[in-house]
Amino acid sequence: MNEKIVNISIIGKPNVGKSTIFNKLVGSNISEVSSLSGTTIYPVEFSQDFKDLKINLIDLGGLKRKSKSHESKQKIITRQTLDQLKISDIIFFVLDGNDNITKNDKQLFRLIVNKLKNIIVIINKTDLIKESLKKKEFYFKNFFEINYPNIILKPIFISALKNIKKEFLLKKIYEIVENFQFLIDNKSTNNALKLILEKNQPIFSKKSRPAIKFIKHVNSKPMIFKVFGNKLSSLNKDYKNYFVKSLLSKLKIYNQTVVIKYLNNKNPYN
Repeated sequence: MNEKIVNISIIGKPNVGKSTIFNKLVGSNISEVSSLSGTTIYPVEFSQDFKDLKINLIDLGGLKRKSKSHESKQKIITRQTLDQLKISDIIFFVLDGNDNITKNDKQLFRLIVNKLKNIIVIINKTDLIKESLKKKEFYFKNFFEINYPNIILKPIFISALKNIKKEFLLKKIYEIVENFQFLIDNKSTNNALKLILEKNQPIFSKKSRPAIKFIKHVNSKPMIFKVFGNKLSSLNKDYKNYFVKSLLSKLKIYNQTVVIKYLNNKNPYN
């Protein structure tokens, strides 16, 4: 069996616990840990095998907001992170569970999504959460659900210092890698389409209703679907958001950024 290589980058703002997570995954204190911002400047890398995967794990320095990225040390971190982002298959995006989502977090996440990367969101430092954990879980899940329609995320809530589950994280990586190894067959995608349309049809536009006829999975890395039908340029933003979320849910595609291309053509083979 050929070994598949997968590159994993750990990204987040400073002091969210990236290096602690990295060290727990590799089983050694390879990456320096400190409460001081900017401890990790250059990427720290480690490779390990899991089933038929060779996982290259990369710990990156904490990224600051654009307004603060002119500092010499931060310039190096930003450049290194952008270079690693290009070659990464999956991103571990780490957030501080004891904090609300900041402008910095939003900028980083948007950068990752725009690169069409697969993302595992890790909410760290749950041992420090002062309010109800369930309330905090709802806060994070609700934020991603509302603001990012082209991905369904299942955040992982951990304390890297106390209860990180190495095997659990490795299995999550494996699930995503398995998904981008093949295309979903037409029968499955169009069964999902039927269920979506039965629940909610596109609304009328200029006295006619856009009609979705067929959907085809055309690429798995990144994940791209083509939707065929009539007057699809009239589909509004709300319906498109509903459609992609419903499709991902029906096909059980999680933590993977998806692109849907709408084409005014009834016949996908034409």
